[in-house]
Amino acid sequence: MPREKWLIDPSELDEFQRKIRGLSINESYVIKGCAGSGKTLLALYRALDIHINSIAEDEDDPASFTVVVYTKALKGFLRSGITELAIPIHQIIHFQKWDCDAVDYIIVDEAQDFTENEIKELSDASIKSIMLYGDSEQQLYKKKRNEKTSAMEKTLTIEQIAAQLSLPQFELLKNYRLPSTIAALAAHVGADKALESKCVKIGLEKPRLKKFGDWKKELDYIINEIHTRNYTDVAILVPFADRSKGPQNNFHRNIQDVNAYLDEKKFAHEYKTSDFGKKGLEIDFESNLPKLLTYHASKGLQFETVFIPFCDYPGHDRWFIDKYQTPLYVGLTRSYRNLYITHSDRVTPFFDGLSPSKYQ
Repeated sequence: MPREKWLIDPSELDEFQRKIRGLSINESYVIKGCAGSGKTLLALYRALDIHINSIAEDEDDPASFTVVVYTKALKGFLRSGITELAIPIHQIIHFQKWDCDAVDYIIVDEAQDFTENEIKELSDASIKSIMLYGDSEQQLYKKKRNEKTSAMEKTLTIEQIAAQLSLPQFELLKNYRLPSTIAALAAHVGADKALESKCVKIGLEKPRLKKFGDWKKELDYIINEIHTRNYTDVAILVPFADRSKGPQNNFHRNIQDVNAYLDEKKFAHEYKTSDFGKKGLEIDFESNLPKLLTYHASKGLQFETVFIPFCDYPGHDRWFIDKYQTPLYVGLTRSYRNLYITHSDRVTPFFDGLSPSKYQ
């Protein structure tokens, strides 16, 4: 089955999306919307409109613009859309590579994970306007370390960003990625309890929740499902990048160990570890190989089929419980068709109270 096209034609935009696309490129706004509501799509169309209008006004000296994204994985995912829209690829910048130079227009995707100082820097660098897109329910970091000062700084919700910059807000009200069957489970974990009601898709199958004897059997099951069902647009999402991350009882719940096991099984795949280090490989989102990512790196991405192994309660580790509810929610909202959740111990307490009618 061909993968679902996320860069839809402008004629397919809904009334809310068309209204937001019609906003003046010379005015600044904050756009919020749930997972799958089209925020990234509209960010790219904003970039396209700026690109076309600036060339029309002065072909020899068009206006400058930058699209800032938070992860390198998201930049890689957007590459096909950028190419299709004929937007210069160098205009899409991973935030850690941004040089703070002033430009006419700045577009920020996944703005909810930027700090107050970072938002101020971005706003100050925009000469004509800044447009920020995000979802407070997907805020992965409550605090981040400032690379320049080493101080821990709070990140801002979308609503706080709008207040800080005194900008009007617009909201996207529909979810086009998630089937309602997946949204019903994801809503139990996340804070957006209305997520299911926003879905346009009904969904043919409920998420699968399965228990195995040990973590390797979980991965064997995933390998077998991908092969037998011939899945070609797949993500395998785990909590951590390597053994050094997270709690001491991290064990196998990381890309380092999973990658080694998949290699041992001669299972072809691609993997992504740290966004800020030199470890790992760049992912080719045009290939049919399964993608091994952390919950965090999956932000902003979408796949036909998502596997989330090791969805266990990690002992008595309060650290994990406090920090990984939102990242798990982000992972659960990446699939546009099939969702598999596996565990080999007591299932995560994030599912406590989940009705058996929400899964199979």
